[in-house]
Amino acid sequence: MKLKNILENKGLVYQFSNEEVFDLYDKGGQTLYFGVDPTADSMHIGHFTVFMNALNYILKGNKLILLIGGATGMIGDPSGRDSDREFLDKESLQKNIKSLSKQMQEIISNLEKLLGKKIDYEIVDNYDFYENINFLDFLRNVGKYITVNNMINKETVKKRIEDPDKSISYTEFSYMLIQAYDFVKLYKEKNCKLQICGSDQWGNGVTGIELIRKIINKEGFVVSAPLILDSNGKKFGKSEGNAIWLDKTKSSPYFVYQYFMNCNDDDIERFLKIYTILNFDEIQKIIEKHNNNPENRFGQEILADNVVKTIFGEKESNQAKKISKIMFSKENKLDILNSMDEEEIKATQNETGGIKINGEIKIIDLLTKLGLSSSNSDAKKIIKSGAIYFNEEKIESIEKIISRDDLIKSKVGILRKGKKNFKILN
Repeated sequence: MKLKNILENKGLVYQFSNEEVFDLYDKGGQTLYFGVDPTADSMHIGHFTVFMNALNYILKGNKLILLIGGATGMIGDPSGRDSDREFLDKESLQKNIKSLSKQMQEIISNLEKLLGKKIDYEIVDNYDFYENINFLDFLRNVGKYITVNNMINKETVKKRIEDPDKSISYTEFSYMLIQAYDFVKLYKEKNCKLQICGSDQWGNGVTGIELIRKIINKEGFVVSAPLILDSNGKKFGKSEGNAIWLDKTKSSPYFVYQYFMNCNDDDIERFLKIYTILNFDEIQKIIEKHNNNPENRFGQEILADNVVKTIFGEKESNQAKKISKIMFSKENKLDILNSMDEEEIKATQNETGGIKINGEIKIIDLLTKLGLSSSNSDAKKIIKSGAIYFNEEKIESIEKIISRDDLIKSKVGILRKGKKNFKILN
């Protein structure tokens, strides 16, 4: 299938500067880029969306440049913001740059294993473009080509200028010019002709095309993707106010797995197209099987597994599946626990809020400590009601004492209140 058809089928084309770009990149042998500013030490699901968009170009034999904004990160992107960003110090920016680079390398390594082929890519820091350029030279050699009239008509700037309660600093106003010059440098030094981005970066992208034309008399291209919304019109990647990070210490593999496990049936096909490497025929078969018994959540399971494998790796996906089985399946929970290694047990404990058992502890104290009861007297009532199970056996006595000897193979145990409230002990 032609590149443009693939992208349109996946819903990844919002705007493009010239339709010729699709035929050019369909043939392979070209270079494209997208940018990430190091305002945090992790990318989030929005960055992953752009990366998985880029993968469609890569699989046609093109090279990807990930541009990390060591320079633009010092300025602050006004896109999608009502006020200026807080400035990060150089030490924090450098730390974030290293983290983002490592994260991208890990995701690409995971994809290479899944694809069974190498991905041609390079990571570039745009601070290298500017460290030896002084302010006057930049204004004379770059700033003269872009009019203020042009800049204030860009959507990201216009919103801030027209609202009487908001404003934009010269620092953030200049962001567009710097991002545009990034494109010039990448074209000149890496023969990179295409920037892909989210729809909010379109204005910056076309400013880059204008600079390329005026400074080096070449044609650059920009293709933007639409903002990804779920079937409820909610911005994708927000779950009760929590962003989905691509760092497992910020968003655990289990958290990401469950996010996709809980997506609506109406979103499955679209998300499989955007966030996995499955081809259209495979996706169609998955959807058909899912639609036969939607309550089994087959489509969500395939989606969640593939996303977590891509972001974190196969081991982490298997771990997330095991934790999910402990939490939600009707399978024997002790058998699942027995199959877990130490790392998986620890991850499950982190998700359930369990603790380590040292010595002996009374069951009523344990329930209170774990937050399964509000007090010791409340714990006694819960036990007497028959709602407490340890290793799937009902606790009958309020005098019960738990020790390490009670753990399975002296390493793990499961305390359950009712049907769905679990705590893992080790």
